[in-house]
Order: sequence, then C-alpha cells, then structure tokens
Amino acid sequence: MIHVLLGLGTALVLALFLTLLKMHVAIAIPVGIVAGVGLFIYLGRRVQGQLEQIFNRAGELLKKQQFDPAIEIMKEGYRFSRWQFMVKGSIDGQIGVIQYLRKKNEEAEPLLRSAAMNHYIAKSMLAILQWKRGEKAEAKQTFELALKSGKKESLIYAVYAYVLMEMHERDKAIAVLSKGLEFCKGDDRLQSNLTLLQNNKAMKMKVYGEQWYQFLIERPMLRQEPPPYARVSKRALRG
Repeated sequence: MIHVLLGLGTALVLALFLTLLKMHVAIAIPVGIVAGVGLFIYLGRRVQGQLEQIFNRAGELLKKQQFDPAIEIMKEGYRFSRWQFMVKGSIDGQIGVIQYLRKKNEEAEPLLRSAAMNHYIAKSMLAILQWKRGEKAEAKQTFELALKSGKKESLIYAVYAYVLMEMHERDKAIAVLSKGLEFCKGDDRLQSNLTLLQNNKAMKMKVYGEQWYQFLIERPMLRQEPPPYARVSKRALRG
C-alpha cells in the first residue's frame, strides 16, 4: 500500500543521497532502511489512532444498539485501506461480527470471509455458518485458519471442539482440546472440558460466559451491550 511505498522510497532515496555524500554503501543502506521502517511505523500508528477514534464513536452507538448508524461510522475507516495493509479486512471483520450477532447471515458471511486473517473471532463465526449448512470439511478448514492467529486463545479451541462434538467426532475434539492445552498451559476451562470428553460427557461451554454466547449456538443469544469481541480490537487494527 501507499505507506509501504513511502517507506521503501524513503529508504532508497536516503541511501542514495548518503552514498553521493561519500558515505560507505555498507553504512548508507542500513541507515536508509532504518529511516524507511521508522517512517512506515510512524504512518501506521497515525492511521491506527484515527481508526481507533472512528471505532470509539461506533462503540458508543453499539452500546445503545444503534447498529446501522454504528456500521456507517465504521465504514468511514475504509478510506485508509489504500494507505495501510489489512485495514479493510479489519473493518470487514468487525462489521461481519455485528451482522452475525444480528443474525443477518447473508450480510455477515461475505464480510467474515474477507476479514483479516488475524480476526479469529470472525473466522470462527464463518466456520459456524459453514457447519450449520452442513459444510463440515469447509468448517474444519476455517477453524484451523482461525487457530493460526488465535493459537493462544482458549475460547477458539473450545468452540472448535464443541462443533466437532456436534459432528460426532469425539476423538478429533479431544485432540483439539489437547492441542489447546499445549499453547494455553494450565487453562482450567480447556482441562475441565477435556476431562468431560474423555469421560464421555458433554462439554460445559458456559465457563466462557459471554464470550461463548456471542457465537449464538446456545442461549442467551444477545445481551443489551455487544459482547467484547463485537467491539473493535486494537490487535486487529494493528495487523
């Protein structure tokens, strides 16, 4: 995007300029690279700050369940997409989550698909939609994708395992929870559910509270205030 080009351009121009000033190329090039990277980081943080302001405004409307106005405010951030990588994907993911929570699946699904790869909540919601349509293989692939960016998130392993249990794949569900414990060492929620499955009992997902209910698999389906992951994630914005 434009910020990358500006960073590269700065690095090349500065390195060339320093070389013309008789600075050794072995010094000029690293100095140019440092300057280019510094400019890229500075510009990225400036865009991130502007996006956070937009999402803070939208967040106030979400608290009042004014979903459509909030979405329109979020869309203001699209203007930064040509400047910064992953901006569009981050915004698509946030709007997709909101539409999923509203049960507007036709509007939600394309947004969840185009969500940034690190938006593991959006990808998990997409996997659930695929599973509900009977697209088991696709759902598993999408969950695996979600785990790549959310490998330290206990919730994602648990949701994946729950869906696998609904597919009658207990052994695979046990394997997923066991893998989760490798990355989320000492997580009592994963361990308790793993023990339940190993003893041929049902998982107890309510230990995750509102984080679990946001997936709309069990009641309560939606509370008065949007669940935490329906709000903007700074990590998602950073890319």
